[in-house]
Amino acid sequence: MSEESKTYFGLSEEFSSAENSRVSIVPVPYEATTSWGRGTSKGPEAVLAASQQVELFDDELWIEPYRVGIQTSDAVHMEPVDAETAEPFKELKDAVTPLIEFNKFPILIGGEHSLTLGAVQSCVDRYPDLSVLQIDAHSDCRDSYEGNPYSHASVAYHLYKCLPQPLITQVGIRNISLGEANWMEEEKPKINVFWARHQDKWNFQDIISTLSDNVYLTIDVDGLDAGIMPATGTPEPGGMTWYQVMDLIKQLCVRKNVVAADVVEFAPIAGFHAPDFLVAKLIYKIIGYRFALDLGVTKKYL
Repeated sequence: MSEESKTYFGLSEEFSSAENSRVSIVPVPYEATTSWGRGTSKGPEAVLAASQQVELFDDELWIEPYRVGIQTSDAVHMEPVDAETAEPFKELKDAVTPLIEFNKFPILIGGEHSLTLGAVQSCVDRYPDLSVLQIDAHSDCRDSYEGNPYSHASVAYHLYKCLPQPLITQVGIRNISLGEANWMEEEKPKINVFWARHQDKWNFQDIISTLSDNVYLTIDVDGLDAGIMPATGTPEPGGMTWYQVMDLIKQLCVRKNVVAADVVEFAPIAGFHAPDFLVAKLIYKIIGYRFALDLGVTKKYL
C-alpha cells in the first residue's frame, strides 16, 4: 500500500492533514463480544483499502465532498471491556473528545457496536440534548448479554442510560428479545422504534422529527438487507435498501446537526470486496450529505 493510500480515500496531504480537515475518520478495530460471526476487528483496514477506489466526485450532489478535508486518525486499540472495567472505553473517549472540542466531525469505523457508547460519552458534555439515530437490525436493549453489560447486544440500553436527556430513534429493527420487549413495555423509555416490517409505510420526515436538534448517527451494517450487506456477524433478512439509507441520512443532515457518526459490525469476507466498497461509499456519502450546504449545494438538490 502506497504512502498516499494510508489515508482513507487516498487523499493528499492538502486534504488530509489535521489542520485542513473538518472530518476525522477514526478506525476502531475493537472486537470483544461478537456473538456469532467474527471479524469486525478487520473492518477498518478493509474499508481503508476499498476507499481507494471510491470516485471522489459525487454525481448526486455534483460536488467533491473530500474538499472539506478528511483526516485519517490513528487507530484506537482497547482491551476488552466488561463489568470489572474501571473506565469503560476510556481510550476511545480520550481520542474522540478533542475532535468534538475542536469542531471536527468524527466518523468511527468499527469494530463492534459496543464502541458507540464511548463515542457518545465524548459528545454529551458539549451537546446535553444529544439524541441518537440508530440504523440497525437489532434493538440492542439488553441490560447485559452473556454477563457483560458492555456487549454489542446491550449498546442501546447503555446509550439510553448515559444520555442527559435520553432519546433514541431506531430504524430497521427486526430482531428483539422477550426481555427487551418487556423492558420497553414496563419502562416506556423514549426509544422510538421503526420496525423493518413497516418500511413501506415509513415517512423519513416523521422519523427525523422524533430526534433532538443535535444527533449522533450510528449505523450497524446489519441494518441493511443481507442481500447487499452479508459481511456482518448477525445478518437478518428484510433490511433496508441502499437508497432508503441514503435518503434517511440525507434528510437527517439537512434537518439536524449531526455531530458525529459511526459505522460498525462490518466483518469483511475474504475475497469478496463488494461489502468493503459499500461501507467505504457509505462513509463518503455521509460526509457529502453532512457538508453539502457548506460546499455550495442548494437545498433544492437535497
